[in-house]
Amino acid sequence: MKLKLSQTYKKLWERYKYALAVVAAGLILLLLPSGGRTQETQMTAGSDVSGCFDVEGLERKLETVLSKVAGAGQVSVVLTVKEGGRQIPAQDTEVSGEEQSRKTVIISQGTGKEGPVVLQSIYPKFQGALIVCPGGRDATVRLQLMEAVRALTGLSSEKISICTSK
Repeated sequence: MKLKLSQTYKKLWERYKYALAVVAAGLILLLLPSGGRTQETQMTAGSDVSGCFDVEGLERKLETVLSKVAGAGQVSVVLTVKEGGRQIPAQDTEVSGEEQSRKTVIISQGTGKEGPVVLQSIYPKFQGALIVCPGGRDATVRLQLMEAVRALTGLSSEKISICTSK
């Protein structure tokens, strides 16, 4: 009887040893400290998360790209923003008695950096654009600049002004 039982266990071990190894590894990983830590912050849902949107950076990119339009010359761009871009972070809510605390969920990004888990990114809404360039008098250049800015910002053509520089 004892011999049959040990042979049965041997057969089961041979058959399921890899599955058991995976389960054991999973249990070990569950017991290790978590990489998805939470951090107390003053953020509320819908608040800005740093590094989300840079108006000046977008203006510089537009200036660089629009200056390459034939006949435009050196372009300067000013954008006005109606609503800034923002990110909505994931948050853990803990309730103890009458008190409620929120913690933004932080995750490791793999290179020693940590950042919030973003549930949703809301892109900015632009109010208007001003483009100043030497080629602003030429109708073809004006049309090309208008179409480019309209495509990149979503602004309608009546909210884009193109002026000629000195």
